[in-house]
Amino acid sequence: MTYGIGETSLVRAHGLEAILRTKEIYLKLEGENPTGTHKDRLAIQHVDDAIIRGHDTITVGSCGNYALAMSFVACKSDLDCKVFIPKKYTGEMVDKIKGYGAEIYLVEGGYEESVLESRRYAEERGWYDANPGKKNTPTSLVAYVDIAEEIQNELEKPPETISVPVGNGTTLAGIHLGYRLLWRKHRSEAIPHMLGASSRGNNAVIETISRGMTEIIELSPDEIVETEVNEPLLNWHAYDGQEAVNAIYDTDGIAVGLSDEELLHYQKLVREAEGITPMPVSAATLGVLEKYLNDKTDNGGPHVMILTSGVKDVRNR
Repeated sequence: MTYGIGETSLVRAHGLEAILRTKEIYLKLEGENPTGTHKDRLAIQHVDDAIIRGHDTITVGSCGNYALAMSFVACKSDLDCKVFIPKKYTGEMVDKIKGYGAEIYLVEGGYEESVLESRRYAEERGWYDANPGKKNTPTSLVAYVDIAEEIQNELEKPPETISVPVGNGTTLAGIHLGYRLLWRKHRSEAIPHMLGASSRGNNAVIETISRGMTEIIELSPDEIVETEVNEPLLNWHAYDGQEAVNAIYDTDGIAVGLSDEELLHYQKLVREAEGITPMPVSAATLGVLEKYLNDKTDNGGPHVMILTSGVKDVRNR
């Protein structure tokens, strides 16, 4: 069972093409997944693995979207779901997670502390640990391989670029893996340039590349500035960051950090040009694509932006 996950739409962005004065921009609408983000793909991959390994309980640490996705898929699959969330996060998202039947543990600290606490409980109680990084990296990357497959099937050629919002780096690295597999199977003539976008100064992947380094660095947690706009992109310790750094360098891609004002600006552009309202962090993909195009004298496209949230508003088109 896929529960409606995957096979999201790839739509032509004529409005953004006019704004950026380029041809063939496509939007991959991951907001069409059941809980509204790409995290559903990650959740179902780990739920399948948990069932194969004989677990009846699965756990994650999260600030929101992954917890919601995991609670949805676990409920559909009759697994008990234990979610660890920073105590400071309450409200509608927590209510939705509870609505799917997940048990919530509130944690002192932030995202990283929630992951560590989830891992500790998993080890002590024999639960399936669905958190990013470490032994889970291969499984997590495979969750996003299908995005590459879907893009290739739609376009019937590799795009010039694929731009992706970056938190842990898992999504970008997984799509890159998907295209590398397609290339090895002679189903794609090339591997797209991978473009990563995140919050300026607040993400280990972006800062590593901005400093010209090849080995993922850790930022100081005390220097991370969290706002309502940038929260999903914050990461002083990117769990799959090395894989994302490798993917960007492997494809001669770029990584860009954006301010909150820029994230909101690009969200507005996507909404006005395409009738889609993604989260600001998702609209970061437009910012890194604009940077890439500004640095090029000639580009042939096509270009694919992974909108990890937001769907097409057909009523106003």
